[in-house]
Amino acid sequence: MRNQAVILLLALLGATTTQAADTDRELARQLALQQKNLLPLLNNQEYQSPLPNLLQKASPRLKRQARDANQAAISRQGLDGEVRELMQLRLANPDQADALQQGVEPLVAYIPSGDEKSWSAIEAFDSAGSPIYLDVNQPPAQPVLVVEADPVKAKNAGLKVMRKALAAADMQVTPRATSNTTPLKTSILKKIRLNDDQEPWLLGAAEVYAVVAGVNPGRDEPVVDIVDMPYLDYDNTDYTPNQILVYWDRYRWGAVDVVMMEQDDNVNYKELSALLIDALKLGFTAGGVPEALPFLDLGGRIVKALPDSWMTNNDDYLDTFYTLEQDQSYHQYPGAAGNAVIDLEPREIQPTRP
Repeated sequence: MRNQAVILLLALLGATTTQAADTDRELARQLALQQKNLLPLLNNQEYQSPLPNLLQKASPRLKRQARDANQAAISRQGLDGEVRELMQLRLANPDQADALQQGVEPLVAYIPSGDEKSWSAIEAFDSAGSPIYLDVNQPPAQPVLVVEADPVKAKNAGLKVMRKALAAADMQVTPRATSNTTPLKTSILKKIRLNDDQEPWLLGAAEVYAVVAGVNPGRDEPVVDIVDMPYLDYDNTDYTPNQILVYWDRYRWGAVDVVMMEQDDNVNYKELSALLIDALKLGFTAGGVPEALPFLDLGGRIVKALPDSWMTNNDDYLDTFYTLEQDQSYHQYPGAAGNAVIDLEPREIQPTRP
């Protein structure tokens, strides 16, 4: 029954995303017609602004269209109650700000529905409301404004939804109480590079996070950490975050799996959370964790649970690192999909000195 419910929800989600694209399409066309009034306001916001800030003096009809698109985006992503305003207008390529300031007329685009790899063109509108079709992979010379759900807001709210769901499922743990002289055992992400962040030019910078999965220190159940990686914007770029990726006292065994994901605006975070919880708990209810097998293929369970469409679009799957061990150093270490390369080092952090 659970699998049937998931299949039904995904079918409904496909219809919902198509309807949302139609709503965003008409909104983009109306914004293109009003661009002379919007550009001075957008210029003051460095060419990226929440949509309500730009529409304070707009017609009631345009305000209503913007509200409808905003609520549709919030509901589509399962973010009701977590965020109030999601839609924004953004210059797709910040390098074209000078062209806008020099009076070059922009186009206004929206995010198409469906698998990014199936996009045949990107539809945009000129100031007369006429459609212009752009190459998916090659950005045009003319500036393009895109109306979209703010990916940073969406990811931040989505991670809150996931953490709440995991906590409610008893799949998150607080650090175990230790003496104030016990060092904190961690693994530090020293460097990371993505070969492909899966993003067409229209979508701009990536919004990446990691799902760190291991075994609960107190019982035979999975435990999951969600680690935000807000700095990881572009592929083929080395980032040196010096970020704690793993807090080892949260896990029973000295090994975890790490699955890297990328936010896209068609995912429903509530449903994604449910899939993760079901996938991870299934292996334990089927037989627990024998002492001779201290670590299960948690990362593999996550990857297998993701529907095919989620592997290619929605919350894009980027890569998996299996069985990262507590006291091991990893240098130029590739993920299983060959898409991410990391440097990871163990580190004990000493208590604060008096």
